[in-house]
Amino acid sequence: MRNSVFSDSALALRDSITHGTKAKIAAINASSNQQVIDLSIGTLDDTADTRIDQAVINFINENARAIHEFAPVTGFEFLRDAISDRVFRLRGLRYAAADEVMVTPGGIKGAITVAFHTLLNPDDEVIVPLPNWPHYADMIALHGAKMVPVLVEEFYEKGLQPAQLEAAINDNTKMVILGDCVNPSGKIYSYKEQCKLADVIAKHNIERAKCAKPAIQILFDCPYESHILDGPDTISAYTFTDKDHTQYSLRDCTTFVTGPGKTYGMHGDRAGYICAPANLINMMARVQVNLNSFAATYAQIATNEAMQAYMDDVAHQRAVNSRANLQNYTDLLNAIDGVVAPVPQGGFFIFVDLSAYGEKIQAAGYDTAAAFLLEKAKVASIGGMHFAEGSEALRHFVRMNCGRARETLEQAAQRIQQALESL
Repeated sequence: MRNSVFSDSALALRDSITHGTKAKIAAINASSNQQVIDLSIGTLDDTADTRIDQAVINFINENARAIHEFAPVTGFEFLRDAISDRVFRLRGLRYAAADEVMVTPGGIKGAITVAFHTLLNPDDEVIVPLPNWPHYADMIALHGAKMVPVLVEEFYEKGLQPAQLEAAINDNTKMVILGDCVNPSGKIYSYKEQCKLADVIAKHNIERAKCAKPAIQILFDCPYESHILDGPDTISAYTFTDKDHTQYSLRDCTTFVTGPGKTYGMHGDRAGYICAPANLINMMARVQVNLNSFAATYAQIATNEAMQAYMDDVAHQRAVNSRANLQNYTDLLNAIDGVVAPVPQGGFFIFVDLSAYGEKIQAAGYDTAAAFLLEKAKVASIGGMHFAEGSEALRHFVRMNCGRARETLEQAAQRIQQALESL
């Protein structure tokens, strides 16, 4: 019998950095005349298109009963059709609506949860290139699996290298997490880069198949897929052929998870969706019905409207607007002596290096640049070490959301400059 009523995995969880930052912001705002500019959480100031709201209203007026009834576990058929078409328009890859698409509650985090529940056993290893989204570590641990962190040094441009991936794989490897617009660096893996990583995984999966061992799975997490202005590349479209002419389709081991939140400003709808081979979706549906049944009907109706072809232009324009604000903000930051704010390849985050001020920041009594900016500049961000725990090199990096209005970002840049000049 253990000493605590709580599970070991629950006790090991860290506080949410985003929600924890929100609490700190509220405390500062309650006691200060200067309110905090919040660049910590990843949302756009642009509100969701009103036609999405109207679609829900129209559905209630025309078919209110369906809103309050049980829905199919994998999502309404018309929504799965719309998702299948949207993915084809965006990626040129067709997933069959009937058995290769599933809608999930809880946003993309809910989709990842279903995938982890379906695929991970205790002690399975999951390779995660870092710096990366902080929640992967805790979510993997909740399933009793082990995260294998691979620190990427040139994370803005190069990302995870095939040799690094190869070195991290062993008999316990069950999954590799990849994706578009890596959070926080904004790194986009080109199709050529994806294929080189795919070659490594495919070679192992061909050998595993010979021994009747389970294939290494790819979880392709792409919440910012519409914030790639040239369009996203698709790892699952690639087929590897070895020297013996054995072919392996990466589609067979790839699970896409995404949702409308970052694209259309639908964060509160908490809808996500999964695209994967039919055998995986079938098992994921069995898992989901025992987790939380199905996605909220209201969210499904809203998502269906967002998936319509006419909304593609809306999504693109939102990305163009946020990119313009991001570019303007990085120009202002890079004009500050010692600040390094690379323009990311995609997405609407920037990962800013304030290491040139590191000694002065710590001499002033602040452990990290994020803590300094929150207290002295009244600008909230997320500290770099949350994206690669224990990495001292990232102590004075900060991730900032550039989805805010241009005027707000310009005010933030002015405050940051003044705070740094005060050191």
